[in-house]
Amino acid sequence: MRLTNPRAETAISRPRRGGAVLATVLLSCVLLLSAQAPARAGRGSVLQTWVLAATEPLARATASFSRAASSAADGVGATLAARTENVRLREDLALRDRELFRLRAEVAHLRRDGRLVAAAGALPDVVTTAPVLLLQSRAGLQTAVIGAGRNAGVVAGSPIAVPQGLIGRVVTAGRRISRAQLLLDASAAAGARIVRTGDLGVVRGDGRGGLRLNNVPASSRVRPGDVVETAGIDGIYPRGILIGRVAEVSPGGNLFLEIRVRPAAPFGRLTEVLVLAPSPAAAETLGGTRGADR
Repeated sequence: MRLTNPRAETAISRPRRGGAVLATVLLSCVLLLSAQAPARAGRGSVLQTWVLAATEPLARATASFSRAASSAADGVGATLAARTENVRLREDLALRDRELFRLRAEVAHLRRDGRLVAAAGALPDVVTTAPVLLLQSRAGLQTAVIGAGRNAGVVAGSPIAVPQGLIGRVVTAGRRISRAQLLLDASAAAGARIVRTGDLGVVRGDGRGGLRLNNVPASSRVRPGDVVETAGIDGIYPRGILIGRVAEVSPGGNLFLEIRVRPAAPFGRLTEVLVLAPSPAAAETLGGTRGADR
């Protein structure tokens, strides 16, 4: 068991406290003196010089951090601004691309129309050109939807053709689009004439992409290769539009020949057609119908 002496411990602790008090007093004196003593440069006191020297690294670090933070913020702002500008430029470019595509399509359409009209010098009374929007072929029906209507002068009964030959006629005319019956339709018919012999007949569609020339007498001198054109006797189609060429001739019944005609027009590749003015007979019929409707 260890014995302690309270007086000895008190004597040891008193010098320690005294040293701390003495150090505090000395430090206070130094601070007071430095606060009163002028600095070498004559600006401020020595204490101020010491404080500035001690805080200078911290101030520099703070300034550096502030500059870095400001630069980072400026960089983020610049990046966001650049992204916004990039999005705007992309939208503007897309808009300009769409406008350029539209203008090119219009120019191409005008060029096609010009070539089509220029190549159709032999066709009478061209009213307008029209794009083919839809071709339909089912159960013997051969029809087309074209992109022109009453606004462009198209009426029911208007023949349609291409420079190569006859296509058919408009059966229903809307304001901007119309439906046409192709000459290949099983119920379509056109008065026809064999150019070399002068024989008259009726061209009918077979509903399968071919044409037949009926009512030509067996005494006719028609032969394969002969040109067949519209005769202008049906009150629908004007005279002189090419229909096709005779492909095959064979004896038929009832004193008539069986004649097959190869169409001149490319029915499988129709993209644009010419709409012609209806024949006077068709126009009179249409006018009479409108008068009755009134």
